Amino acid sequence: MRPVGLWWMVAAAGCGSPTQPPSPYSHPPPRKEVTVSAAYTPTPLGSKSPIPAPSVVKLHLPGPEKMLKPKLSGPDDPSSAASWRDYADRCVKLHAFSEASRAFAQEAILYRKKGDPEAAIVEDLKSARYRTQIDLFHWRPSQDPVRPLARLEPSQGCMVGAFIDRDDTLDIHLFGPQKHGDIAQFNQRSGKSHASYFTYLSMQREFPQPWADYVREHGAIPHLAWEPRDLDQVTPELLERFVAALKDYDGQVVLRFASEMNGDWTRYHRDPARYRQVFRTVYQALRQAPKTALLWCPNAMPADNIEQYYPGDDACDWVGVNFYSVLFLDNDPKRPGDWIHPIDLLDTVYRRYAASKPVAIGEYAASHQAAVDPTPRIDFARIKMAQLYESLPLLYPGVKLVSWYDCNNMAKARSERQLNNFQVTDVPEIFQDYQRWISDPWFLGAGQNSAPRQAFPFPKFLPGPVEVQPWVRSYQPNPQVFLRLDGKLVHVQQLPQGGHYRLPSMKSGKHKIEVLVFDPAGRFVGKRVYPFEMD
Repeated sequence: MRPVGLWWMVAAAGCGSPTQPPSPYSHPPPRKEVTVSAAYTPTPLGSKSPIPAPSVVKLHLPGPEKMLKPKLSGPDDPSSAASWRDYADRCVKLHAFSEASRAFAQEAILYRKKGDPEAAIVEDLKSARYRTQIDLFHWRPSQDPVRPLARLEPSQGCMVGAFIDRDDTLDIHLFGPQKHGDIAQFNQRSGKSHASYFTYLSMQREFPQPWADYVREHGAIPHLAWEPRDLDQVTPELLERFVAALKDYDGQVVLRFASEMNGDWTRYHRDPARYRQVFRTVYQALRQAPKTALLWCPNAMPADNIEQYYPGDDACDWVGVNFYSVLFLDNDPKRPGDWIHPIDLLDTVYRRYAASKPVAIGEYAASHQAAVDPTPRIDFARIKMAQLYESLPLLYPGVKLVSWYDCNNMAKARSERQLNNFQVTDVPEIFQDYQRWISDPWFLGAGQNSAPRQAFPFPKFLPGPVEVQPWVRSYQPNPQVFLRLDGKLVHVQQLPQGGHYRLPSMKSGKHKIEVLVFDPAGRFVGKRVYPFEMD
């Protein structure tokens, strides 16, 4: 039996665009899997599962390094997707999460062979829910880029951007008919002059030069989500007028034209061939405005049709993706969204396009309050933010721009979109985490075009002491992560704090560093061993 369609898990994110869709999900990256213990069933985050204070996470193992391995027979019929799903469900009930992850992945493979990619993506997400992945990275000075840079692309690092036009904690500026948040206030409060700010612009409106001038005064790049009513609105006369305004402005601009085209909530969705043609026309027109970068930006879902709308490597400067982390899928309190890792929403687009194009996260935010259940879930927002911002420099160095959507949609969106509070400034703990994550040198502020260092997989040979950083994903969203160097515990961390550790001076010769993972209740999850030699 085929699983419930992919849209069972679509959650209403709701942004400021007139065509804002539900927030979707895509399949996870194929990374290294390690065995996990039979611990306990994942539970939703919420007020009953608070994040432990840093002082609670102590530098001693909370329990024995013992893996429980319940006896399991395999699926009744290995050629049947339904049989693999039944087997996976049995594994979950027995808390055998690694085996459950493998079984769901096998089910996904069978659905792809049957020509049902939507069902395969659903099962891939289930597989990701129960998978434990462990990696270790080290930081060293940045290297030269591996390909020629696109327009406005920094050589290394990720520009931080934001949408602040509906943040009531900020002063408001009126430019023409549209209100915009105070950039100086947001920069000062967040501790970083952001590299970019975005706003929404209907295609019938003129280029908003007063606002663009205001953004440029603060050293940032204006980012326009330029939305047509339909593709017929894109005429030679309109393009000529808009390009002339861009040339007259003579400043850097990111233009995100007709985004989320892969979703049927947009009015330019129906004809992919026509969309590609129109996008290529826009691209050719913008070659006359050399300081403008054209961003092609689908939504993360549906993922199986994204490629149909791609105009080609020769017809866009950047590739982007929009996605959100929400408390409840489809606004349904019976379907919590805590098990959706943000990188699952990024990975499909990244794997397909990052080798040839800089990637932008056009819009992202994590909700901390939902209309269907207004109880604040501060820990959800903090951990989802941490999961994404920690992962970007380690796993996704080709993401060169990430923009947070700072808005309480429960009060500021259209009535049908008043479902989630994504505001980053209204809860001190959330805003403090945001300040801390973007303070990392990898995240570039106004006027910066390269990060001083970058992360690489942990090597087998080290020339000297380096700073290392573990990355772990498990069935619980905030596991405890320990580093053990040559048999001695040296470091512990837990999301949302994350952490780095600088290796001490060591004698030449062979050494070993282990990454050990325990769930928040202190049950052993798994470990990965990294032997290395010190010169």
